[in-house]
Amino acid sequence: MDYIYDIVLNFREKYYDFYEWHKNDKLINIKKVPIYKISTKDYLNIKNNEVTIYKDSLPKQNKIFLITSGIEVMGILIDDNGKVLKKSSLIFEESDDILSDQDEIKTIGIKYHIDSLNKIKYISRVNEEKMKYLTNYFNHLDKIKDEYFLKYLYYDIYNIEENNIDIIYDNLLKLSKNDAFKLYDSVKKINLELKRQ
Repeated sequence: MDYIYDIVLNFREKYYDFYEWHKNDKLINIKKVPIYKISTKDYLNIKNNEVTIYKDSLPKQNKIFLITSGIEVMGILIDDNGKVLKKSSLIFEESDDILSDQDEIKTIGIKYHIDSLNKIKYISRVNEEKMKYLTNYFNHLDKIKDEYFLKYLYYDIYNIEENNIDIIYDNLLKLSKNDAFKLYDSVKKINLELKRQ
């Protein structure tokens, strides 16, 4: 088995399992794509790091292809130089179908260079996006101009009236790293209330 037919991929710069796909992600239907079996070590290196694949180690010169370790299947999108631009998990059923026929998949010795090691984060996509939103939000806040908002937010979360804006800001910043969901929900709720006024 050199090709897989009619599968759905969701290419992202970072690998996300299919259950973390969002309804507004751009899914693409691939009619025919090559697949290669590689070692578990190589698979995990490609999945978790920024990598450039030596194109001459691939039997076919496609920009999109699948790789499997025999345990999991991943879609890869590379540029003309072999740099992995984006990765995609597969829908469970499609991945399961491929893995049930894995003995028919050609094993290759893929060659690549790890451009950058990424620290593996055990954090969901939703939580990661909320933390990114909050970091951006706090970077654009002015402690003086937005003092009223920060005090209101602090009271909403802690049910304490605090007048020291530095304490408020520091505590909210810490909360954004420790409990992004709670802070995110409060920021969204208060912004909605302020828009209504």
